[in-house]
Amino acid sequence: MQYTQRDGSKPSRFCTSWASHIVKNKFLFFLPLFLALFFLGVLLKAEDDVEVFTDEELRKMLFGDNALEPLEKSKIKWLPSYTLESGIGFSDNPLYGPYLEEEATFWENSLEGFFLIESLPEYFTYLYLYGEGKIYEELPNHQTSSIYLGQFEHAYTPSGSNHTFGFRVRYTHYDQGFDFSDLGLPYSISIQSDKTEIIPYVSKEISANLSATFQILLGREDFQTITDDNEERGISLEIEGSSDLFNWKFESEYVEKKYEERSRRDWDATELAGILETEKVNLALTFEKDLDQGPLKDSRFKLSRISLRDDGGGYYDYEKLSLSLQQELLVSDFKIEFSLGGGQTRYNHRLTDAGEIFKRDSLASGLSINRVIAKNLEAYFRWTREQDFSNARDYEYSSNFWSIGVAWEI
Repeated sequence: MQYTQRDGSKPSRFCTSWASHIVKNKFLFFLPLFLALFFLGVLLKAEDDVEVFTDEELRKMLFGDNALEPLEKSKIKWLPSYTLESGIGFSDNPLYGPYLEEEATFWENSLEGFFLIESLPEYFTYLYLYGEGKIYEELPNHQTSSIYLGQFEHAYTPSGSNHTFGFRVRYTHYDQGFDFSDLGLPYSISIQSDKTEIIPYVSKEISANLSATFQILLGREDFQTITDDNEERGISLEIEGSSDLFNWKFESEYVEKKYEERSRRDWDATELAGILETEKVNLALTFEKDLDQGPLKDSRFKLSRISLRDDGGGYYDYEKLSLSLQQELLVSDFKIEFSLGGGQTRYNHRLTDAGEIFKRDSLASGLSINRVIAKNLEAYFRWTREQDFSNARDYEYSSNFWSIGVAWEI
């Protein structure tokens, strides 16, 4: 593996070499998704009498706002929507290494497809597909990172009822390279996982401004590189409300995870007999407000708390408190989105090499600037930063990603 030094030079040679990567078929991991969405779109566009929904109508359909009345028109069968993005960028630490930081330029692509299916007014059905990935110029052993997500949802609301019954099926593929040199492993490895989830649910509209949703969570995750395969099962309750001031959501979740091979550990990391099982409780409160005051638009604040317990000696036990803020602005022809988040993780028993209780703090921030340059075509600039602080040096790192590109909506 070659290492790129921090000499301040700009990654200009990427611009002259990314085309050769295309010729060498390094973009093939995008091709199946591109082709599937393209041909499906061709078929759907051929349907007659397709009606275009407003953004507000789509938002209400997706996020379960029962205030949206079923559409009277029955001719609509499909509502396809696509967003394609492509750009180039640079990262100062794409492998999130705590010691060795390799710089790399990349070519990024993403494709998002949403297909709303209409049959009877009592039914709501959609298919959502998303894929994104990066091709790195200076990482020959980790040339690509990617994530693919597919979700299908079907719901039924009996005529005249305030109850909705439905289910979601979700599949996620994840592929990311990491630096594990501090753990005595090879310098870096790629973590690849496939997760499948089935989520049946029932929701009730309590009043015009209040609704509740109960879900059953069933999932399985398989890893291709490390032995962390596991099964999850749990329940969750979501309560959503709105007032003249803001919209809010309260989420509570309980999840049990059973590993197939990971060993149980005592508080001092000593291995114990048996396979690890954990219990996690997640509580979150979200507030959203459309300020609509000059350049200030949508604002979002989220506070969450996670508590995890293992069935061993408490080596994995931790408490995590986090908060995040997102703000949208419109300045002239520019749409600007800014995000800031932080987290505090405290382990109950796990110790560092210095004998202190292990702790980790994190800080994440991001900036996105979009500008319309033609009909359904926008140019974008993005910057994201992640940083972890800890009293164990092996878990401290910072990573920045910068990119520019175009986004095309169909």
